[in-house]
Amino acid sequence: PVDPEGELVPFLHFNILVKEDIVGHINFKIGNTRHILVCAGHIGYEVKPRYRGKGYAFHACQALAPFIRQFYHHVILTSDPDNTPSIRTIKKLGAAFLDEITVPEDDPSYAAGARRKKRYRWVP
Repeated sequence: PVDPEGELVPFLHFNILVKEDIVGHINFKIGNTRHILVCAGHIGYEVKPRYRGKGYAFHACQALAPFIRQFYHHVILTSDPDNTPSIRTIKKLGAAFLDEITVPEDDPSYAAGARRKKRYRWVP
């Protein structure tokens, strides 16, 4: 449950599988709060270190795209400016760069240590 007046939204969490191995995860957040649109984005993913560099985050996003289209025509993807692998995935998806923002001090991402975010618009 989330506070309807808050910044957090419901999300779906999926494992990224290769054969029977869980190599990472991907989250799809459903909601358009300031936190989602400015800092967190609708999609979040992480691939375990030993499986990185094989395009698993890209393929997970592509696999999730038909489901995402049931909710949105486009979604916001974000990345820390120094997260080169994530930015590479976002660009490979064909997402359009929107801007780079300063994380507001009252945003949950700020409390987690984020200070800047690059924002992209992806049409899945």
